[in-house]
Amino acid sequence: MKILILSASIGSGHTKAAEAIQLGIRNEKLGIDVQVVDFMAKEISALNWLTKKFYLAALRFIPDLYDRIYKFADGKKVGVSARFLSSALMYLPFARLLKKFRPDAVICTHPFPEAAASLWKFLHAKSEKNFLLAAVLTDYSLHEIWIYSEVDAYFVATEEMRRELTTHCRTGQKIFATGIPIGAEFQSVKKIPAACPTILIMGGGLGLGSIEETLAELDKVPLPLKIIVVAGQNENLLARLKKLHEKISHPVEVLGYVSNVCSLMAAADLLITKPGALTMTEAFAAGLPLILHAPIPGPESLNAAYALSHGAAISVGDKKISAVVTELLKNPARLAEMKICAKKISRPLAASEIVNLIKNF
Repeated sequence: MKILILSASIGSGHTKAAEAIQLGIRNEKLGIDVQVVDFMAKEISALNWLTKKFYLAALRFIPDLYDRIYKFADGKKVGVSARFLSSALMYLPFARLLKKFRPDAVICTHPFPEAAASLWKFLHAKSEKNFLLAAVLTDYSLHEIWIYSEVDAYFVATEEMRRELTTHCRTGQKIFATGIPIGAEFQSVKKIPAACPTILIMGGGLGLGSIEETLAELDKVPLPLKIIVVAGQNENLLARLKKLHEKISHPVEVLGYVSNVCSLMAAADLLITKPGALTMTEAFAAGLPLILHAPIPGPESLNAAYALSHGAAISVGDKKISAVVTELLKNPARLAEMKICAKKISRPLAASEIVNLIKNF
C-alpha cells in the first residue's frame, strides 16, 4: 500500500501534523510506503508557491483583509466558489503528483491539496486509479473550505466539530473526532523542575506574534524568572532577538528553529504564543498553561476561543503581558487549575488513532 500525505508550508503546523502521521505509520511497521510532500513547494508548482508568498505577505501587512476573506468564504454560496477556484488552480500540480506516486490513499493536512484531490476524484469517479481521500483538519473550528463530498474520511479536533461536520456531509463519508496529530514524544511529558519560573515565548514556525515586544515587556515583571524565546525559521527575528536579549534583566535563552519543542514545554511554567492550533495542542499535552495574544484573524481567533472556554488559557486582552504574567505567577492555584484543564482536553494519541483508523479502511 502507498500513502501520499500532502501538507502546506504555510506556517509549520500543517507539516508537523503530516509528519506525525507519517511517523505513526512507520512505527506500526505495516509495510506501507508513506511519503510527505509540501504541496506549496516551488518544485511542485510555481503558482502554489506564489500563492503561499501572497498569503504570508497578507498576514504581515493586511491581516484584517485575511479575516474578511476567511469569514466571507465561510458562507455557503461563497464557500462553494472558493472551493471550486482553489480546486481548479491546483488541479494540475496534484495530477502530476498522482502520476508520480500512484498512491492508494491521499491524506491532506491543508485544504488546498484537499481541494485539488477532490476535483480529481470528481472528474475521474470511474477511474481504476482512484484512491482513498482523507482530510485532517488542523484547527479547532470548521470552515466551509474543507467540505467536499469526494472526501472519504475526515479527522477533526473535537466532538463538537464532528457533529457540525456531519450536518454538511453526504451519507457514507466517515468523520472521526481524533484530535489534532502531534509528535509521539507528547504522549508522556515529564515536567522538568527549575529554580525559578520559566516563561516560553513562541510564534510558530514563522516566528509571528509580536515576539520582540513580548520579550521587552517581560523585562518589567518584578519577579524572578527565566525566559526562553523561539524565533522559528525567521532568521531576521532571531538576529534582532539576540541583540535585544542583552538588554533584558532576566536570564534569556534565544533559539531559532528547534526540534525539541516537547522538552522546552516540559521545562516551562507558562507559554506565551499566538493561538496556532498545533502549538496549542502540544501545550495541552504538556499540561502547559497558555497566555494567548496576537492571533491571525480568522481561524486562530477561534482556536483561542476554544482554549479560553476550556480554562487552559487566558487572553492578554487590553492588559500588558507583564501584568498578566505577574498576576499568574503570584497565583499558583490558578496556574495549577489551568494545567489540569489543559490536560483534560489533550489528545496526545491522535496520530496513533488516525493511523489505526486508516489501516482498517
